[in-house]
Amino acid sequence: MPSPGAGPDASPALAGPVPGGFASWGELFREQQRLNAAASDVRQAAEKAGYDGLTGIVAAPENHELRVYWHGEVPDGLRRHLTARADGVPVSVLTAPYSKAELDTEARRLLAAGGVTLISSRQDGKGVDVRWAKGAKPEASAAGGIPAFTDPAASPDGSAEVPLVAAPDPADPATDLATDREGRVGRCADGASYCREDDTSPYYAGARTRNCTTGWPIRLNNGETAIMTAAHCGQNDSVQYDGGGDVIGTVHHSESFVDTATIGTNAAGRMWDGWWQNSTFTKPVHGLGSSWVGNWICTSGSRSGALCGFQVTQVGASNLASAKSWPNWPYTVASSHDATYGPGNGDSGGPAFDLTGDQARVIAKGTMSHGYDDAVVPCQGQPSSATRRCYWLFAYSEAYTVFNEPLSALFGAQVITG
Repeated sequence: MPSPGAGPDASPALAGPVPGGFASWGELFREQQRLNAAASDVRQAAEKAGYDGLTGIVAAPENHELRVYWHGEVPDGLRRHLTARADGVPVSVLTAPYSKAELDTEARRLLAAGGVTLISSRQDGKGVDVRWAKGAKPEASAAGGIPAFTDPAASPDGSAEVPLVAAPDPADPATDLATDREGRVGRCADGASYCREDDTSPYYAGARTRNCTTGWPIRLNNGETAIMTAAHCGQNDSVQYDGGGDVIGTVHHSESFVDTATIGTNAAGRMWDGWWQNSTFTKPVHGLGSSWVGNWICTSGSRSGALCGFQVTQVGASNLASAKSWPNWPYTVASSHDATYGPGNGDSGGPAFDLTGDQARVIAKGTMSHGYDDAVVPCQGQPSSATRRCYWLFAYSEAYTVFNEPLSALFGAQVITG
């Protein structure tokens, strides 16, 4: 199977220079997976020992090392653990001025005060990263002197969240099931029996729905299979249709504060890759992974197709809705390296992922949620319309968080591999 950036389905990001001096994107992703495995090991070791000094981790492949930010004295037990590791990944332990608890407390205060569309604790422990709402007056220094950093690329007038959802097609399958599929947008362009635009059971990640995109195929903790999407794509008990007007299944587990939902259906462990119109480009799902600041990721929306070259800038981020309802903040934020392209309307619920070193398999990271109205760029993929917008800065719901939080309706779910 071809990978993003191969042949006619090339992503504009992967067609350009590989960051960090790597010879190829495959080499970069091999380094990234080594760093990510080490990051997970450090996090698990700290949690198991009950250490509370871990403020953040940066796993940027171009650094060629894992950077661990620690508040206070590093316990001898953790130093011994880092020394004894056999993975060969260099780790630098750096001082964080504030603890994760202090930063989270300040982030919650700013959220409660209003005027914030997105906020997270900085991985280096130096303050909080804030995206201000329209008309809000940014605070440069918050309670206790903790700095509040504003994205330097943000509009001084603030920004607003924009769900990555599309208006229904004119031939709406919810009310017009008798329409001839020859006239539907979702008809497979090459006459194939199924495609990204008009998938069939068992459904793959990245396929078109009436106004969104299918996310990761999962097995729920009761053994049933489902496919994910965004909560704003459909309310509980609503029926979801694919791009050809066929019923996929019924929406369940819709939680607006993490913007995830499931569609009860037969699902397989593969993801649509490549262009938005194709019936041949798919990849198997390798498994679930966490996002770390500095990671390079891709998206696969049913209107934009596969896009790569996005770098994670925030993890454990929250908007007001998730702050009110969720103990562990679910959003990861990523941006295109040159602010020229990104996912857009109709890509909601679709996969955010990275790749194994051989680029043959995808690693599930999350489901796309929203962009920001001061980060609009020309759309890739499906021809733009007067209403379609795309965004170089966007947020996705972190699957690892949703699957591992006991209060989540998807606690204990597992990604179906292929």
